[in-house]
Amino acid sequence: MATPTLDRFLSSIADLVKDRDGARLQDFLQLEPPLPDIYQHMSAELRQRYPTGPKETELLRRCEALVPRSKGAPWGAFSTFMKLYFTFLRDVNVDNLLETYDLLKGLLNQCVLALGDSQMGVVVLPTVLYLSKVLAKLAMGLDRRPELIAHLLRLEGRSNQEEAAEKVTLVEKSANVVREAFIKCLTDRSGTPGVHGKPEGRRIGIYLMANLCLKLLFQCGKLRNAEQMFASISAQSPPLTHFPASQRVTYLYYLGRYLFSNNLFHPARIALQASYDQCHHQAINQKRAILTYLIPCNIIMGRFPSSHLLQRPEAEGLADRFLPICRLITRGDYIAFREHLTVGPDTEWLARKGILLQLRNRCEILVWRSLARKVFIHGGFHGDPQGQAQRGPPPFLYLNRLEAAVRWIQSQHAQSQAGFFTPRLQPDSQAGQTAHGSQIIYKAPDWDFEGVDELEAQEAVASPALLEKYADYLSPDSFFDAQGQPQMNAPGNLVDGPPAADYQQYELDPYANPTPGEDGKPTPMMRELESILASLLTQGLMRGYLTHKNPRLAIPGARLRGAVPTGFPNVWQTIQARESEDDNVPGWVQPPSATALAGGGRVVNLAGARPVGVQ
Repeated sequence: MATPTLDRFLSSIADLVKDRDGARLQDFLQLEPPLPDIYQHMSAELRQRYPTGPKETELLRRCEALVPRSKGAPWGAFSTFMKLYFTFLRDVNVDNLLETYDLLKGLLNQCVLALGDSQMGVVVLPTVLYLSKVLAKLAMGLDRRPELIAHLLRLEGRSNQEEAAEKVTLVEKSANVVREAFIKCLTDRSGTPGVHGKPEGRRIGIYLMANLCLKLLFQCGKLRNAEQMFASISAQSPPLTHFPASQRVTYLYYLGRYLFSNNLFHPARIALQASYDQCHHQAINQKRAILTYLIPCNIIMGRFPSSHLLQRPEAEGLADRFLPICRLITRGDYIAFREHLTVGPDTEWLARKGILLQLRNRCEILVWRSLARKVFIHGGFHGDPQGQAQRGPPPFLYLNRLEAAVRWIQSQHAQSQAGFFTPRLQPDSQAGQTAHGSQIIYKAPDWDFEGVDELEAQEAVASPALLEKYADYLSPDSFFDAQGQPQMNAPGNLVDGPPAADYQQYELDPYANPTPGEDGKPTPMMRELESILASLLTQGLMRGYLTHKNPRLAIPGARLRGAVPTGFPNVWQTIQARESEDDNVPGWVQPPSATALAGGGRVVNLAGARPVGVQ
């Protein structure tokens, strides 16, 4: 049976392989519907001339003729790939998406094997990229709508098998295949290896495959699998500057997101800023995606977005997301801040983008800094302006004023809950009224201790049940009196009186149940505030020292610059100065510096060197 369309197609493929024209080869090997009529005719000829069965051997022999003969080993992987391509066209049923995915994944696997050939593999690099994109598109589409293949999974029994083992999604399976192609490109030995080389041969596809693999890993939430990719790129890849701008921008975007998710905000900001600066000015959507992570990265480091930035076209809609957070940080209202970033409709977008937890956990310390700064400005001692030349006490703040401000914030939120139209309860406003646990952050009592207060109220009366349970303690048969003499207690009287008696004079914990303002003991809230301020001092976000007797925050060395600039330095400048000591970004391969090329600036000691020729 004649196959004129297939014959012409095979002849064209053979010429392209001979000319090593990978770009046109990829144009010929189309898969996505709707396909041109020539592919429909070729599929019909394949079904008639080479149906499933023994005839496929003959089809494989025809595909083997596509590879030019050479002195080296035959390129058998490409012949098998072409045979699988034709069988895909012959057998694919787009109505069965799961079967289509399996066929496409097998086809890509074989194409990656063909890519591994050291001589001819580079010819199929564009095809590998094309097939990877098609597979990624199908996998991500099915991941967003799993109901399309749920019935197929049940028919094949896969759902029951995956219940016992860790579930591997279609997107993750696709990422594993693309990772193999990335490894083939990265380990190509053509040209100069390492940071001194330029992309040649299959190495031109390093970042093409890496970007696609990272996209899939971010889609399925398997960021840990990207760690090895970045380590391999740092060790073996040519510098990123040798690759096209589109690949650089995409790679730095995913690298910045990965570093951001691992709380490495300084290198993440460098990568995201470089991605934003190199992105084309007309790529509005891409620049908006970069700003979605660059802005919160800067906020965490104390740098708020400017009005000029938020007015740009790529920042449309981002002001509504981030400006309320900046205002709450500046205000110093920690309860309102925590309430704003509570999981709900308002924060669903932040959670979906993967930036909610970082903003909530890392920015709250900035809220406390703002509150301490405001209290110091309005209620602290700033020094004697008349006697700056004389020796005097440094500026200081009594911490009981900060405690009063915290209790005032709690009272304000408690009063707002008294209204009839209260949308949501703010439990942190009740934290200062609890007898146990934190006085700042409300935590629900552990169920193991549920009813403790009621139990103590019951035990205030010496009931028969209480005596039966604690008789050996409350009314022992004998005891030692205050002079240390043994006494018998035959009647079984209560030795220490009723259980409600005052035992505070025997309390072993000096900070148990203190009364604010009495006996000079600090309150639990004061101890918590001391811990918060100590954390700010340790991080360099505040400067000074704490005194625990008559608790104060003292700010020495404020005569020249003033109390506020000295005690509360600029957050962004402080963090930037500390982190900029090492601007190395893991995963970003930079060209070697001139110093490194010259030997790293090492100093050689020639004091003991001998003249030439002297033994």
